Amino acid sequence: MNISIKKYAMAATVLLLMGSCSKDFLDRVNPNKPVENIFWTKEADAQAAMATIYSPIRKQMDGYYGGYSGWQTMNRADDVWFLIGEEPFTWELINFLNSAGTGGSNFGDLYKGINRANVLFQNIDKVPMDGNKKKELIAEASFLRGMYYFLLAANYGDAPILLVPAGDDPEGTNKGSSPEAEVWKQAISDFKVAKDGLPVTRPAAEAGRVTKGAAIAYLGKTLVYTKQYAEAETELKALLTAPYTYDLVENFEDNFKNNTKLNKESVWELVYDSKFGSDNPWGQEEPNSVMGFVIPNFAGPAGTGAWFKLTPGISIVRDFISEERPAGSDSRFDKRMYTSFFWKYSDYETGLTDGAWFGNLSFDKLWSESMAKISANPDLIYPNINGKEGRFLIKKYTNFFRNVSGANSMYDASNRDNDFRVFRFAEVLLLHAEACAKNGNMAGAASSLKRIRDRAGLANKTWANADELMKEVIHQNELEFFFEGHRFFDLKRWYTPAEMKQIFVNNKKQGANNFQPKHYYLPIPEGEINTNTKIQQHPLWR
Repeated sequence: MNISIKKYAMAATVLLLMGSCSKDFLDRVNPNKPVENIFWTKEADAQAAMATIYSPIRKQMDGYYGGYSGWQTMNRADDVWFLIGEEPFTWELINFLNSAGTGGSNFGDLYKGINRANVLFQNIDKVPMDGNKKKELIAEASFLRGMYYFLLAANYGDAPILLVPAGDDPEGTNKGSSPEAEVWKQAISDFKVAKDGLPVTRPAAEAGRVTKGAAIAYLGKTLVYTKQYAEAETELKALLTAPYTYDLVENFEDNFKNNTKLNKESVWELVYDSKFGSDNPWGQEEPNSVMGFVIPNFAGPAGTGAWFKLTPGISIVRDFISEERPAGSDSRFDKRMYTSFFWKYSDYETGLTDGAWFGNLSFDKLWSESMAKISANPDLIYPNINGKEGRFLIKKYTNFFRNVSGANSMYDASNRDNDFRVFRFAEVLLLHAEACAKNGNMAGAASSLKRIRDRAGLANKTWANADELMKEVIHQNELEFFFEGHRFFDLKRWYTPAEMKQIFVNNKKQGANNFQPKHYYLPIPEGEINTNTKIQQHPLWR
């Protein structure tokens, strides 16, 4: 959907030979096409409108966090390997062969969310409702608009800033791009409005709707991304104490299971109803959309009902197995590795039962089923461990907790019964550590880093200076958020294009040698350029 809105002419039907008819007969409203003057009449209308603002990020196939488009685009860094033979647009993106004509762009979806927020802002004062509730809804819509601008700045850089409904802008229905710095400022402004108006907690019936803590987390993240570290440290520090009760869950895998949703580590998660036809507007998007969490169908190994499109990158395995563990540890590797990957435990360590998954499939069986695709990728060679071949598959975001046949197929509603954790408290801690390190607050950075490392079961460590601390922040972000769509954006803000390319080359990332400075960003889609007469392509893509 383009942000340039075409004005459609309304055809007038001339009613001839109607004889004698009253004014009341002609004064009708089409009940199948609600319009503003009959919609914004009660609080339920405003709540229904709010649900539509969430929709573009909730679509689990082709939304921003959708498995088909956005999820694959987000994970185009070196921690994930895409198998040969999948969607052409994905192959272009992860190999840095993409152009403005490459499909799968979520540019239009982001503006769809922005426009829906703007429509709510324009009409909310018409709704007779409690003033505090109205302020809360404005804050909620501000959060979502800010998040959409955050995603635009992070992905596209320069982008149009729309603050009124499309078509109502005095500059016209088309809109030119604003500089990236202005897009970041708009996101910060929206997050500050959200912070001031959102509640600290939500009742159970409103699970999945954003809170004050989520607004502060995103505000802090945006300030870190824009290198405003002093203010970022202040904002993020607030989430470490009362009234906020966030903490790390003891078991890392509880962040990815369906029976541990909305736990104490969840700052914001998208709550899904895996069934069709729900009467709850927060549980569905469109009449024919796929409900529930479908990423397991993309990520799971062959033989489990999944499409098996992705595996761990080479360097993420290397970096996990090199982590130092303290003496007497109950397992050989970083504890997060056991949730991130499948492997045969007895290949590399003793004392752990190999187990079976997905209806008594052993790892050997999973690997054998997956070899048809893996063998077509000759450069995918994992490090040897104790002289044995490295064999690893993705476990995170699969339905590893369901030991039934076909567990990763999206065609069974029970396989889609999970939530997507958009923002975990672990990210708050690592952003806080980063802001502290940049501000010279060694104690603050070390304290937040220690919480992350302790849960992973890593050896105690000290750092001589802020530069060493920052290297550890970078390293822990890589391991903590494997396959969560963070890595590309982290590298982009820490390194120059030349440095980023060298990291990709060193880490044997697919398409590393194709990387150019323009790949810092996604290009504005060709369709938008063709229909919006005022917009210009990002300077690096011209």
